[in-house]
Amino acid sequence: MSLKGCECRKLGEFRDQFRKNSPEQMSRKPKCTCDKKKAKSMVNRFVPMLRIMNKYNWRTDFIADLICGLTVGIMQLPQGMAYAMLAEMPPVVGLYMSFFPVLIYFLFGSSKHISMGTVAVVSLLTGSVVAKFYGSTNVVTTAGDNITLSENVTMSPDTEAVPSLSYETKIGIAMTLSMLVGFTQIAMGLLRLGFVTTYMSDPLIAGFTTGTAVHVGTSQVKYILGLKIPRTDGLFQVIKVQVNQRFKKKLRIPIPIELLIVITGTLLSHFLKFNENYHIKIVGNVPAGLPKPSFPSFERVNVYIADIPIIAIISFAQSVSIAAVMAKKNKYTIDANQELIAYGAGNIFGSFFSCYPYAASVSRSSVQDSAGGKTQIASLFSASMVLVVILWLGPLFENLPNCVLSAIIVVALRSLLLQVLELPSVWRTSKYDFYIWVVTCLCATLLHVDYGLVIGLVFSFFTVVLRTQMARPTSLGKITEQDVYKDPKKYVKTNQNTDIKVIGYSYPIYFANGDLFVREVYRLATIKPETLRKMIRRASQMSEASTNRNSIASSGGSLNTIINIPRQDSVVSVNGQLPEIYDINPFILENTLSHIIIDCSAVAFVDTVGCKVIRTLIQDYDTVGVKVYLTGLSDDIWSVFEATEILPTYQDRLFLTIDDALQTAKKEPRRATENGSSDKISYM
Repeated sequence: MSLKGCECRKLGEFRDQFRKNSPEQMSRKPKCTCDKKKAKSMVNRFVPMLRIMNKYNWRTDFIADLICGLTVGIMQLPQGMAYAMLAEMPPVVGLYMSFFPVLIYFLFGSSKHISMGTVAVVSLLTGSVVAKFYGSTNVVTTAGDNITLSENVTMSPDTEAVPSLSYETKIGIAMTLSMLVGFTQIAMGLLRLGFVTTYMSDPLIAGFTTGTAVHVGTSQVKYILGLKIPRTDGLFQVIKVQVNQRFKKKLRIPIPIELLIVITGTLLSHFLKFNENYHIKIVGNVPAGLPKPSFPSFERVNVYIADIPIIAIISFAQSVSIAAVMAKKNKYTIDANQELIAYGAGNIFGSFFSCYPYAASVSRSSVQDSAGGKTQIASLFSASMVLVVILWLGPLFENLPNCVLSAIIVVALRSLLLQVLELPSVWRTSKYDFYIWVVTCLCATLLHVDYGLVIGLVFSFFTVVLRTQMARPTSLGKITEQDVYKDPKKYVKTNQNTDIKVIGYSYPIYFANGDLFVREVYRLATIKPETLRKMIRRASQMSEASTNRNSIASSGGSLNTIINIPRQDSVVSVNGQLPEIYDINPFILENTLSHIIIDCSAVAFVDTVGCKVIRTLIQDYDTVGVKVYLTGLSDDIWSVFEATEILPTYQDRLFLTIDDALQTAKKEPRRATENGSSDKISYM
């Protein structure tokens, strides 16, 4: 049947004519042929640096990457040592992390501008894992090149009865954690799970990082207060913010405030003997040279096994979000799944060299981009600068006070804490996002960062379900001038039919909101079939009883005292309100509504419960003489209807557009009655 001259297009007929049903018509992917071109493409996809280097301009890009790499390397030195202390590691571990994993990301990473290494959030999570072993009588330690178990727990000399772990023990825990996180990330990448970050909304991440910043800041108070000079971090913050903000438009690279503070603090501590004279804690021994590679031990993994996927997802989420921003700014694309593999490979490689999990830094990535970096070759230069410090200059930082590194951490938290100022804007934009932000931040702050993230995710999913449950269908009217259907409460010049109700719905119909959807359709249609049927039965019974009494009285029976007073036909009005019964004898239903058209063009999906709801809705309205039509069904919903056997029973109720359903409804005759009226149905 040709639809060219058909005014009312039913969806089934449209699909029969235009849908590709046979396997020959369906487009298929070409079969894999292992030729040289495809093999090269596969290698380039797995090692993105090969593809990047093919287009590398050595004359211009090399100088830019050199300057950028040295700039980022200067930032890596103080930040690496500071964040390592945040992870309960010796500062030199931060230098290792700025070198070994970076080399792996250079090969396998798809982003050109992010700076990998130590970050505050992952360092804090690693520190929380290490803290679980405090006070334990059976902890993981390292002996030579191998990690073993020890019964010994050392005591910190400057604390009272507070158990602490040796650096070897802490490094052993970090190495195992890094390898397991790496395996987790590689598995996620191979399983194409790079989409998991889509479930972490911006308000959730903002609330989580703000709560984490509070934890990070409070963890450094003990080091900062150990210094007898008050408000050292405040002065540092003022210098860094004011100088760099004032001159950042004139300077291509920012002033390395952190490095200057580290150098100044080291010199003052060395010549003024801070440790000997004032008992200020210093970094201590910083071994020169690269660490000997050793294989991590997997002892006592059960203590922190729940932290492994959390750290893997958080480090990936932070890194890939920064990579996506940089890629969009510089007009190239990244592969989230390849990023997972790159992060995992870097963590596994670093685990052999005393590293804990790494991630991308917001501040260093911003500098790498603003300083004119072109590719990850810049990271090679920054790693080279760190390597020089590891090999020869490390011992020079032995007199660096710990409070200086803590001040660097606290000042780095400024941008995270200032996210609180975004709350008024978030509230105006979306109340749900505001609640996600607050709940995640409070849970991360008051409970723990792990619980904060999990509770934030669960609460985010809950708000999604809540939005669908709170969603309400809307009554639609046609704006003839524009040939569109809009809500008459919000738009002018809308036309509605008194006997045909058009209803729009923009949310899924599934188990969580099926009952609400039905109730809202009843409200908009002003007819609830069940209530109307009860009224009809009750009125019919009363009408029958009245007729019997009249017949008995007229025949001289025992009810001869009842006067037979002729009355007009009884009427139940359902035009815009609940039925009202009056003058029962005989019963006539006045029903001006003949059709309900539900626009499903914006319905994302329908599950099996939703199908049952729709089928019941159609059947219930059929019992009171009202037909329900559906329009704009997607192919996925059509397939679900086929599987749940709604088709072919109600296939004639499915239309391509609202206009098609409306034209059909207007042409269909109303249900016939005794007196021939099309808007009254008589019940005796």
